[in-house]
Amino acid sequence: MNTPNAGEKFSCPEFLAMERTIIDDFVDCTRDCCAEVEICVKALNAQGGSEYIHRMFRSMHSLKGNCQMVGLGPLNALLHRIEEVFSKIRAHPEQYLPELGEFLLLATDEIEALLSELIRHGQADDMKRKRLSDVCDKLQKDTANGLTSLALTAAIESLGGRALDKSPLQKGVKVELVVPEDTVFMRGMAAHLDKLSIFRKNRSEHTLELVGALNIALGNPADAKQLEAAAWMHDVGMCLIPQSIYNKESALSREEQKILQSHVQFGSQLLMRFGGWEDAAQMVLDHHEFFDGTGYPNGIAGEQIHPGARMLSIVDTFCSITTERSDRGYKKSLMQAVSEINANIHVQFDPEMVTAFNDVVRSLMMKQ
Repeated sequence: MNTPNAGEKFSCPEFLAMERTIIDDFVDCTRDCCAEVEICVKALNAQGGSEYIHRMFRSMHSLKGNCQMVGLGPLNALLHRIEEVFSKIRAHPEQYLPELGEFLLLATDEIEALLSELIRHGQADDMKRKRLSDVCDKLQKDTANGLTSLALTAAIESLGGRALDKSPLQKGVKVELVVPEDTVFMRGMAAHLDKLSIFRKNRSEHTLELVGALNIALGNPADAKQLEAAAWMHDVGMCLIPQSIYNKESALSREEQKILQSHVQFGSQLLMRFGGWEDAAQMVLDHHEFFDGTGYPNGIAGEQIHPGARMLSIVDTFCSITTERSDRGYKKSLMQAVSEINANIHVQFDPEMVTAFNDVVRSLMMKQ
């Protein structure tokens, strides 16, 4: 039974006894849920919208259910209390207050910190857990007749935070017109894309790490700087694809497929307009071409495909398979991803590059 220790620490033996892969998967899911909460809070503060209320509730409910499944009783109880506070506005989204958003962010940060401490040390600070529980209980009582800024501000301060500054712009802060260095700007665009969906968290950084390692393993068939730009920009065109298509869970129509595929043209054309990134632009344009000539947009095959694009194709597929998606509901393991890629040599991927990629992944596994 998972009961808090008398004194200052609590532990969850059932959870800690699980296989490390299960614990790691749980941590990833927790981070994704917390990231989704942050996305929703920012959207609600900026524009409102009942859909963000429902998305946030689903994420918090999913996190609570995951805690229950893996035996994290103390954290599950905390999340139940947080969820009770939040549920006050489910029926009345128009009553959302920015202070509620900040309270939820602070509360989920506390949950993440307790989880991290528990995994590292086998036990976590029970005083912090009790403090958050007590703050939620008091907030429940203080808002029995509805949420108020005053009650939420008190709760925020109890957790060591401050109420949000409601002024739309801070006085004295001037926004300057600055042209950043190309790759800095590209990295910023990729980071913005990754923040648009919980299913892309740190995706661009991971892509760059893997494709860079693969390039080195193959003796640098692509210029490293051009490849970096392609890694940042290969999916940026997705920002211009309608969300109804990008997040569609059922099969796409032929017309919708054409619209989705146009992201490679958008990304390559953006790179061409920077100037000096022609190689990177070609990589972006070619990274969905298949080795047997059945890919898009031009149906080229084999050595006709830019080597940087052939590497990027493997890494992009690997990251896609190992990332949870809205139309799949779960993410496949690293070995399943490698297995799928190996099954598609000569068809989708360059066989020589896949062999090198297997070595890259094996090396990363040994380091971990």
